[in-house]
Amino acid sequence: MVDNSKVLGTAPVGTLLVRYCVPSVLAMLVQVLYTFVDAIFVGQFVGEKGIAAVTLVFPIVVFCSGFGMLVGVGACSCISLLLGQRRLEEAEKTLGNAFSMIILFSLVMTTCLLVLGTLFVESSQVSEEVREMAKMFLWISISCGILPALMFGLNNIIRVQGNPRIAMGSIMFGFCLNSTLNPLFIAVFNWGVAGSALATALAQAVTTVWILYFLTSSHSLLKLKLKNMRLDWKICAPVLAIGLAPFLAQSASSLQGMILNVQLEAYGEEVALTTAGVIYRVALIIFTVVLGIYQGAQPILGYNYGARQFGRVYRTWLLAIGAASVWCFVTVSLVLLFPIQTVAMVTQLTPELREICGTALRLSLAMCLLMGFQVVVSQYFQTIGKPRLSIFLSLTRQVIFMIPALFLLPLIMEKLGFPGLLGIWGSFTFADIMAFLLTACFFWRECWHLKTGSVEPTPNQPPTISVVETPTSITP
Repeated sequence: MVDNSKVLGTAPVGTLLVRYCVPSVLAMLVQVLYTFVDAIFVGQFVGEKGIAAVTLVFPIVVFCSGFGMLVGVGACSCISLLLGQRRLEEAEKTLGNAFSMIILFSLVMTTCLLVLGTLFVESSQVSEEVREMAKMFLWISISCGILPALMFGLNNIIRVQGNPRIAMGSIMFGFCLNSTLNPLFIAVFNWGVAGSALATALAQAVTTVWILYFLTSSHSLLKLKLKNMRLDWKICAPVLAIGLAPFLAQSASSLQGMILNVQLEAYGEEVALTTAGVIYRVALIIFTVVLGIYQGAQPILGYNYGARQFGRVYRTWLLAIGAASVWCFVTVSLVLLFPIQTVAMVTQLTPELREICGTALRLSLAMCLLMGFQVVVSQYFQTIGKPRLSIFLSLTRQVIFMIPALFLLPLIMEKLGFPGLLGIWGSFTFADIMAFLLTACFFWRECWHLKTGSVEPTPNQPPTISVVETPTSITP
């Protein structure tokens, strides 16, 4: 197998960024379109109650697949640093340990989330019809949760070893299969939200088999081998330390989603829950492209940081921030100008839903144009081996600012004589602004370090010892 990773340290940064970002963005878009396709067919053939049911349990489903992100992102960062140091054997061991950790975590969490998720649905204040649909979607999705964890976790490793097009093709194949099975199971077989969950699970199963085949074949630079699957704490520790940042961000997003649903039940009705489902998917598309841009830049950043070529790191980082910011500005502007048309893509509009969605989209997504900067900067720190800072910055938007706002702003709006629901939608904008201001402070400090070359060795990139011999302290 030809080693394609060497060009990460020699080719022009702009050319590399286009080469890696385009397939990465497409792959990430296809990944999120899994849920968007589900919402479209559920919304069109099942209706508002179907969207409300899926929205109610979606944070729990996302949390289950988050363990693939915990291991996959951490392994990608470690592998990219190891490739930059030309340590291929250690990179292969990291791949084997990542596979074992995903299997272990997914099996444990499946049982826990089935029990806790069912209790959450049973305690919700939605109608019995919505509750039953939500439980069915939850049980199928969580039971098959190991599939998205493996698929997304291992597919990113294909990308960082120099095969972004193959990584993109894997996800696109699964998306096409999901798009074919969804209308068949929902509209033809009339299986409702259960059909949507089954279609997604089957598509992910087929894609996972293909990814495992590639990683064990001669086409892969790094091979998935049985001898490397025995867990080694010296390998697992840095993977978990780095992957903890995006995992906690994903977990925080799930917690935020559950709290949001509870608040919507208190201040609104099922139509507000349906609206939240639409907003979540629109915001998810914006966020996913930003994350795709960063994941395209990640191998370049990690390789050159490992090789201590900080000038290339600085140029790549700025280009990634610029691309993500432009994307956010354009898409948010279109959504704010055409909110009703945006909602109509997901579900059929009733007069009540039309009125609520127009206001909700504008209030909740107004400052999403700042998301590109905040996400790229916060994720950068986990790539260079600073998980504590990355975790902190990732949590600012979704936990430190967002969750308190969900409780306080509705009360403030009611005191001022406005509907409390407006405070819920405004919580998104408040969190975006505050997280941006805080992240900007760390951004300017890191820029100075990169430009002056005063970069200290990080725990995951020491000058003489292996990356797998790192300290294991993991705190936000």
